[in-house]
Amino acid sequence: MLGTYIDDCLNIMYIVVLGEISWRLICAAKEYFIYYYHYEVPGRLWQIFKRSFSTKSTAQPYLLLIVCGTLCRCSMTLRLSWPALRFLPLYFLYRGLDISFSNLQYAYWIRGSHGLDYAEGMASNYFHGYLKLALPSHNEGEGIKQRIALYESQEGVKFILNRLVILVPSTMFVNSKIESSILTRDGIKPLDTIVKNRAGVARPFKNNVYRFTKPINGTYYYVALEGATPLLSFFEAMHHRTSMTWQMVEMKREILLKFYHHLKKLLNEWPETRHQAELILYNSSYDDGYSQDIGEVVLAHIANMEQKT
Repeated sequence: MLGTYIDDCLNIMYIVVLGEISWRLICAAKEYFIYYYHYEVPGRLWQIFKRSFSTKSTAQPYLLLIVCGTLCRCSMTLRLSWPALRFLPLYFLYRGLDISFSNLQYAYWIRGSHGLDYAEGMASNYFHGYLKLALPSHNEGEGIKQRIALYESQEGVKFILNRLVILVPSTMFVNSKIESSILTRDGIKPLDTIVKNRAGVARPFKNNVYRFTKPINGTYYYVALEGATPLLSFFEAMHHRTSMTWQMVEMKREILLKFYHHLKKLLNEWPETRHQAELILYNSSYDDGYSQDIGEVVLAHIANMEQKT
């Protein structure tokens, strides 16, 4: 009885492994004859082979166990499981119909750490193309903390945080002028502009300053504040018919959270940008649908920071 059960299990796994190898051979042939221009010419065949037959490292021991188990059982019974091959077309049907797929696969893909998804791409571009250049001090200009200190000295004001505050709203949308009942930019100078060479172009980096219109402990504080521009671009892409896909709309929350966590990781792990920026992830509206006041969101976040210190 036990031997029959083991034989049945091995036959099933034998079909799965053999079917998977056959399916990957078909995929490799498709890559070679149809998508050959996606590979660099030197070593094209080897690149296709590696991509087609790669698998997760966690699955490799199990595959080895299945192969060894099948060989051991065949050596004991002195026969191969040739009759089981008649079920091989069922495996091809299963793979061809992709029955196991669901929209959760998109979510799992975004949550993974591979650097290939939309969210990590936006966070990396934002960090390497802007924040890593504008926040720290370089030979080409002062960093965000030095420019805030200079602003305080020249204007005789006080900043509530000596770092750049970056808004990450749940809607991904931020107006060109941040609107709040307790924040204003009218008549307020921006921080000093710095210019840095990027790919042969002298690019200016600017940061706006807002003033709280209500006193906090008797002081009208200032803050260097802006929205996360990559999220605004993604918001616009979602609402433009030539770039929008239903997958983008379906996974926008996953993309938002992955962007926030990956950008926070990049800022904290790079020594020159650590404690130079403060990300604020927040719901753009209350449960009743009314929009949150951005100024109040900033104050609540700072109060929470002070409680943790």
